[in-house]
Amino acid sequence: MTDLDNFFSQISEEKPIRLFLPILDADERLLIQCVLKKSQTNHFNLLFKPGTLPVNKIDQNTTCLINLDVGGQSVSLEGKIIRVVNDQTLEIVAQKTITHEQVREYFRVDCTVPIIVSSLIPLGFGDPEDSWEIRGTTVDLSGSGLRASFKNTPPPLTQVRLKMVLPLVEMTIVSTLASPVRISQLTETLWDVAYHFDQIEDEDRDKIIGCCLMAQRQLLRLKVQVKDS
Repeated sequence: MTDLDNFFSQISEEKPIRLFLPILDADERLLIQCVLKKSQTNHFNLLFKPGTLPVNKIDQNTTCLINLDVGGQSVSLEGKIIRVVNDQTLEIVAQKTITHEQVREYFRVDCTVPIIVSSLIPLGFGDPEDSWEIRGTTVDLSGSGLRASFKNTPPPLTQVRLKMVLPLVEMTIVSTLASPVRISQLTETLWDVAYHFDQIEDEDRDKIIGCCLMAQRQLLRLKVQVKDS
């Protein structure tokens, strides 16, 4: 039994999922909820509520990404759109699964957004030195962590509150608890820090992955433009 066969054997016949749908002439993908209905091996249909599937705007030449929960674990599935069956159904063939242990490398993209890390103790509580806040800028970003630059070094081995602003259609703030994986001093006034997300809402992770997919598509478009020129 292949990994995909084993994967599909673990999910129910009609499974609610979250879909990142590629849209023509747009970098950002449409995040939409639908139901996965199993068919033959590695093939399945996605069923949508009436009026929610933008049939004429779907980019069928780009793979789509599906997020779902399997046995309490969040898993992403990459698939290719075979055809638009009707205005409520897409036929998809699965290409590979991606666990969140793999998601950092798979979705890691160069992305520069503002970031704030702060202590877990809010201002006004505890001793003054226990409450702190440091601002920086991300270097790269993924669904499970990020790397950022700071002009001051955050405390090592300390879990932090982390907030960032994502450049989606509307500026979006996401929050997470994170721990430093690596801290490197690049110059006298510049530190490079890698963080792993310890606790994050599924909705916020979806927003981060959506931002990464948008950045990937922008980079691909840039490569094509450079090649054509």
